[in-house]
Amino acid sequence: MKKNYLTQNVFSASVMLLFGALFLIGTFNDKTIAETLYSPDDLPVKLVTSIGIFPFFEVLVFLFGALFERALHSDAGKPAKTTECAVCILTAAVVGFIGSAAILDVDCFGAIFPTLQRNPLAISLVSLTVAYPLFFLGYRLARRTDDSLLAKRIVGLVIIMLAAFFTMEMIKNIFHRPRYRTVVLGFEGVGFVPWYKPFSGAAALAESFGIDKGEFRSFPSGHSILSISMVYALQSLPWFFPKLKGKALVLCSVGFAFGAVIMFTRMLLGAHYLSDVSAGAMIGTLFALIHSMIQWRISLKSSTEQKEVQHA
Repeated sequence: MKKNYLTQNVFSASVMLLFGALFLIGTFNDKTIAETLYSPDDLPVKLVTSIGIFPFFEVLVFLFGALFERALHSDAGKPAKTTECAVCILTAAVVGFIGSAAILDVDCFGAIFPTLQRNPLAISLVSLTVAYPLFFLGYRLARRTDDSLLAKRIVGLVIIMLAAFFTMEMIKNIFHRPRYRTVVLGFEGVGFVPWYKPFSGAAALAESFGIDKGEFRSFPSGHSILSISMVYALQSLPWFFPKLKGKALVLCSVGFAFGAVIMFTRMLLGAHYLSDVSAGAMIGTLFALIHSMIQWRISLKSSTEQKEVQHA
């Protein structure tokens, strides 16, 4: 167990150093790299980037399904049990709907099929056919495991994922960096801006030129923060599939590969600069380290309690 967490921490620390180096390179070479990579009409790239943030929300729906199972079959009193189950259902419904809306928005499939953007019917169909079934899958898989720590493990992971999401929103609302794909359109007053240079008047410019306000949320990359979350989200699989225990390095590598591909597609489409995606990946990796430490503490505390009971 200890070796597994050590592997996760070493992997995350190594990845953090890599992204840190890329961040420095991007800070001084963002414009040149963006000009070289920019390929806005590449359909395969658009298709790949469209799935970048969807797994983040789907994992949360799945986890709330598993939490629902634990709440439903807990020894808590009826009022507490009813409240916990209701929270799991409502939260999963909201998260699933948000994820479905996100994948159909302008930065995902909405860029390919504009009629899908903010389309309530399309969002509802994706939610019902893709997102919400994962709630029931989480419930069923939780029923198959007798892990007494499952609920605590899931709560720890959910907290980390929600913290990553709200951190992303908070930082994006501080920086108003124009995306490269908007810069190249030649709007007056909308030029290349390094991430560290304050940019004012984004709201006024967006209104003046009819630009979506999201075009001034380049730093950091939300796709990077949410896609790199797969590095730690995939670490939850052994909780439900015992055969994956001891496969921490493989699971981390798969999550990293997924995040790296999404990050590259964001640069190709001019949605982000190298400093944007690497900063986002650093934030996501930081949460991976925190997640590993939280899970280690949960396991360590449980082991200590078991030893105390045995010696009592």
